[in-house]
Amino acid sequence: MNSKWKKFNNKLSLMLSTSLVVSMLSMSLSVSAEVATSKSSLTDIDKSYAKTEISKLVEQGIVTGYADNTFKPSQSVTRAQLAKIMVGALNLKPDASEAIQFKDVKGDLWYAGYVGALVKSGIAQGTSKESFSPNKNVTREELAVFFVRAFGWKQQDVTGQSAKPLLSDLDQVSNWAKESVSMAYQSGFIKGMVQKDGTVKFNPSGVADRQALARLAYEFVTNKSTYDNYMTPAKAEEATEESNEATPESPKPSQSSNKGNSESSSSGKGNDSNNSGNTGGNEQVSNNLKSPGTYTLGNVTGNVTISSQGVILKNTKINGNLKVLQSVGDGDVTLDNVVVTGTTEIQGGGPNSIHAVNSILATVIVNKADGSIRLVLEGGSDVQQIELKSGAIVENSSTGNIGPIEIAESVPHNSLVSFKGSFDSVLVHAEQVSVEFGDDSTIGNLEVLEKALSSSFKIGQGAVVNRAILNAIVQFSGQGTLVSAQVNVDGVDFSQLSQSPTIEADPTVTQVVYSPGSVELSAMNSTRQIVFTGITGTASKDITSMAKWEAEDNSIVVVNSGKIEAKGNGTTQVKVQYGNFEMYVPVTVAVYNEGESYPTIKAIHVTNGSAKLEFTPDIDMSLLTSDHFIVTAYLNGAEKHLNNLQYANGEFTFDPVDSYGNTLYVTIESDADKTLFAGSQSGAIKLTGFSGHIKDVAGEAVANLAIDFRKGLDNKTGEIVGSVTTDTYGNYQIYLPPGIYTGELGGGSTKYIKTFLVAVAAVNVENKNENQTAIEVPSQDETRIVLTWGKDPRDLDSHLVGPAGDEGVFHTFFSDKQHYYNDELMVDLDLDDVTSYGPETTTIRHLLPGMYTFYVHHFSGESTIKSSGAKIEVYHGAVATPSAQYIVSEGSGNERYWVVFKMNVSDTGAVTFDAVNEFTNLDPFYTFQ
Repeated sequence: MNSKWKKFNNKLSLMLSTSLVVSMLSMSLSVSAEVATSKSSLTDIDKSYAKTEISKLVEQGIVTGYADNTFKPSQSVTRAQLAKIMVGALNLKPDASEAIQFKDVKGDLWYAGYVGALVKSGIAQGTSKESFSPNKNVTREELAVFFVRAFGWKQQDVTGQSAKPLLSDLDQVSNWAKESVSMAYQSGFIKGMVQKDGTVKFNPSGVADRQALARLAYEFVTNKSTYDNYMTPAKAEEATEESNEATPESPKPSQSSNKGNSESSSSGKGNDSNNSGNTGGNEQVSNNLKSPGTYTLGNVTGNVTISSQGVILKNTKINGNLKVLQSVGDGDVTLDNVVVTGTTEIQGGGPNSIHAVNSILATVIVNKADGSIRLVLEGGSDVQQIELKSGAIVENSSTGNIGPIEIAESVPHNSLVSFKGSFDSVLVHAEQVSVEFGDDSTIGNLEVLEKALSSSFKIGQGAVVNRAILNAIVQFSGQGTLVSAQVNVDGVDFSQLSQSPTIEADPTVTQVVYSPGSVELSAMNSTRQIVFTGITGTASKDITSMAKWEAEDNSIVVVNSGKIEAKGNGTTQVKVQYGNFEMYVPVTVAVYNEGESYPTIKAIHVTNGSAKLEFTPDIDMSLLTSDHFIVTAYLNGAEKHLNNLQYANGEFTFDPVDSYGNTLYVTIESDADKTLFAGSQSGAIKLTGFSGHIKDVAGEAVANLAIDFRKGLDNKTGEIVGSVTTDTYGNYQIYLPPGIYTGELGGGSTKYIKTFLVAVAAVNVENKNENQTAIEVPSQDETRIVLTWGKDPRDLDSHLVGPAGDEGVFHTFFSDKQHYYNDELMVDLDLDDVTSYGPETTTIRHLLPGMYTFYVHHFSGESTIKSSGAKIEVYHGAVATPSAQYIVSEGSGNERYWVVFKMNVSDTGAVTFDAVNEFTNLDPFYTFQ
């Protein structure tokens, strides 16, 4: 084999095996902890081909079984389980400190130390900077690559080292894994499967199971030296020389804002981060293709940039990074038989844009600000992983292997991502994005991560998504098919699909329990909640809403998500099914004093800290004490004692329960003797929500200000689902179900302009900094300009240019916030926001005759001004409603400046507004010079 090709393959393998990030897994299952077991106690390994190896590894403490004395040899292997076994096989010391960088590996989880040790060793790293993805599954070819890395072998030509026949399905092995699979097979470390015709298959894309991992781990531990001898001295020396070659340099990160907060910033914001054509500072660029044409560069060491449309790059190997720059605009670029060992970053290109034909690309990053880009994979192209940081269209007609595609968290709100063709795995991190799977497309696995709240998925006619793992509340629609779904959160909406998917049970649940064990209802329309809990190792999870509930006789009771409601006297049972678990709950309805107008509990309204009751007919509340009630609460599958439980005037109060992300169930029923009333009612609250701080433009706390929340992003007119009032210190806290909310504050009889804040109630973490600034209505002599926008870009800037009073002009913006004339403050930028949404406020204290021009600068962040949802409201005088309003119009293009309006002040003080609505890349201030 050519030595340069060896170096290329060595580097590609090194990058792939240490990232295992994305290619490593094709589906996601919940991670379950194993428990210490003895080999004799394992009840299900007798028929396993790896029985001996499993037993030996159990003796050595390298592998363990489950709490039910099983090993589950044919169950797929997750990254967390692999980390545990590899750490044992390599005799590494668990080190949870190295895992704290990953938000999905909390320090108290059983696998944290193993993940940390494996990362510390350099054998593996996260699927992103903040994620390790411990619950993803591993394929057979990935296991081979992983163990070759653990051996320390280098990629080289091993043909002829053994008389063993070649694997018959070697052409089905991903290009990046072929040599590792060949080495592992020819050395005898991995075994193939002999077919009837005598050929041997490897099944590279098959999901690796626990018995396969056990056999390889045993061979590694017991016979490592035997396999190491497969490396001849000459080859070992060659591999050492190659390992000393410098790794290709990675692209430099974009320049971030140096503004900080207004108190610490006295001048510029640092370098602009969106300069078209920036090749990354000091990175080595071997070639910059600046003109249309066809190029063949051969074997390139270093980085290549394409800065012009109409470029066709052919028959080229880039031992470094490739960048397609913004300057390509909406033009086309074709990569034909191109190999890139580093990162291929696509910043430019249009709706018919980037074509990869018969090319091998390690990591592809698509990040065009306005999202108007199309990536087409053709021929026999192989792509190890794709990360979308903006909206995009991705089409695949390649016969090669396309690795997992991640829709990054940084993708702007309301972006559209479209897929056409066949894809094995799509992972979604982004919040509030629209994902479309085109007609007749096929998606193997769709995984929606916790932060992808309120995203939507449309499955086109004839399209099939085989499996979805859903960890955020999202919505599905379309005429296509979602075959099955593992739903890990409440509230996922399948109602707009033509057919609902099969709901899978969490495979790590080994036992289920429910409470209460039987139900008695004493009034018509009374309710009683059954809480259903799954046990996973030493942990438990609430599966009440994820189970299938069915009443045997709907004339006696009906049931919805475990809440049973009485409809008629009699005895029946309720069936609950979760995966292979099936339970029956006996139910009796015996109406107390039937036919008489005896009081019953009509309804219950539960919050985190109270439960309000309604009765029918009304009852004299003064007669009721806590002795007349039985109160039961459940949390995490167990009965929960409510601290400081007190009753008064039809309401129970208790200390709020601190258990973020869980559901608190409360049932209140009459005392056993039904002394003054009968019946029962159950209610529940998801202990999710958010908190924040409200200040004014001077930074002072705003106390006693009401905030009304509506469900959804930018929902300013819908139903109010929750309200809260700030305390003395301007702080607030509210419990709301998971989702995105728009809060309204100010307006009405308050002294503040009506403004809005966006807040997120997440499933897994409490957001405590959902803050906002309250803006006072200006005085009669003032004019206030308020800029607000969406999540992206994170930093839009207000610029105002106007008459300075001395024949010149003033210019207020982030680094020159105030303008004085004759020692009097005339104009100031009250608030410069750098963290999305705004508001930014500019106040003109005293108007001078002349023309004022207001424009917006896209300083940093993702997306564009045109997709930002930016809005400018102008309040002229002491008014609570805007005198003028301007909203950016959506469209393509990523210009840096938006000239919004001009305001003309006559000599008599009359004010008129003229919309400009122009976009440019030249700072408008220079037109005044």
